[in-house]
Formats: sequence, structure tokens, C-alpha cells
Amino acid sequence: MKTINIKLLVLISVFTFLIIETSHSQRWKRTRYEIIYGIGTINCFTDLGGRNGNGGHFLSDIDIQGTRPIGMIGARYKIKELLAVKLNLIFGFMRASDTYTQWDPRQNRNVISNTILFENSMQVEYSIQKERFGTRYTFSNLRRFNFRNVNTYIFAGVGGVFAAPSLRSDWSSNKNEAFHKYNFNFPFGFGLKYGINRRLAFGIDIGHRYTTSDYLEGFSDIHSKGKDSYIFIIFNFAYKLRTARSGLPKF
Repeated sequence: MKTINIKLLVLISVFTFLIIETSHSQRWKRTRYEIIYGIGTINCFTDLGGRNGNGGHFLSDIDIQGTRPIGMIGARYKIKELLAVKLNLIFGFMRASDTYTQWDPRQNRNVISNTILFENSMQVEYSIQKERFGTRYTFSNLRRFNFRNVNTYIFAGVGGVFAAPSLRSDWSSNKNEAFHKYNFNFPFGFGLKYGINRRLAFGIDIGHRYTTSDYLEGFSDIHSKGKDSYIFIIFNFAYKLRTARSGLPKF
């Protein structure tokens, strides 16, 4: 009789443990929808401005003086615990200017462009470090902060960018071709996210956008052979919506 009781107790314990573990591992499904708000900065890699030399698409070609603000709203849906889809709507201002460089060929050109920019894009995110749940992984418990608890992900996607440039130029090297204001873009980058509490998280996205346009700033030099690109750094807050029994978000 004692042997039967012991076996029964072990089975009940194992069964209870499996239920608890399954429930814990599926907690992400309860808040798989997120609304995101953010602000940040934009820098561009175009024919104007840049380092003291030939332009490029890398951080070494950034004009810090040309940094301008952006705002964004978005929505995220978790397909799997480590896989999510995110929609972005981003609005901001972009500046490209030769006045910030000391390189003679660009400084003599002295062309300035201010652009209103709007982006709509979709990106797929894959988490390298999965998101943690519970109060022990939030700002309320920073004394036990561990970088391994920070949700770290990489992303790539596709979208469109509308750019309406205002150009100040009399320089003859502008091709002056007709160009489309709306073009495709291809975002990629990485992000970090950490919980403030069970419903709200703070994050940072750093993303580069390659485009199909060489007239993002309204100018294309006669020697230009590449397309324009730009980079975002966005600080954001993500609010988790509860998932209803129907599988849809519960507001």
C-alpha cells in the first residue's frame, strides 16, 4: 500500500510540474499583440554631405550636424515565442548638406536639402535572447539586472518611403532627372527590449534602410552610381494587449 501511495504521489508531482511548466512556457501567447510608440533620430547617406571623402553607406559617413527627429507608431504580433512580425509608420525630417564637410569637392558644391519623409514598412523579427516574463525581469527589480534577460532580436523587411525634398542648389552637377517621390525600402537591423512592468516594455531599434532611389534628397550627382539609404535610431515603448479567447487582441 505504501509503495502504491509513493508511486501515486510521484505521478501527481510530475503531472503538476508539467502543467506548471507548460503554462509558463505559453505565457507569451497571452500578450502576443503589442502597440508601439517611439521617437528617435534619422541620418542619411546620399550624394550630399558626409565624411571628408567619397560617400558611403556606413556609420563613418554620418553627418552628426544633419541629425533630425522622427516619430513612429507600430504594432507587433508574435507568431512564435522567438518570431514576430512588426508594422511601422514613421514620420520625420531629413537633412543632407554639403556645408558640414571640409572636403573641397563637396564644400564648393554647397548644396542643401531638407526632406519630409514618411515610411510604411513591415519587418520580421527573430529573438536571439527571448523575452522574459514576470516582475523579476522588469525595471522594478533592477538590482538583479542581467543582460541575458534583455530581449535581443534582429530584423529584416520591406516597405516604402515617401520623400518630399526641398533643394537649394544652383550646382550644375545635378542630373535633374525626373524621379519618383515614393520608392521601395529594405530595412534591417537589431533591437533591444526590457520590461518596465508586465504590460509595458522599453526598447531601442537601430535600423538601416536601403532604398531604390538616388533622389531621396532631390539631388543626384552626375558621377553617382549608387542608391540612397538612411538609418534610424528609435527609442520606443511597447504596450502589451491581452489575447482574447477568439485569438484577437483584447483592448
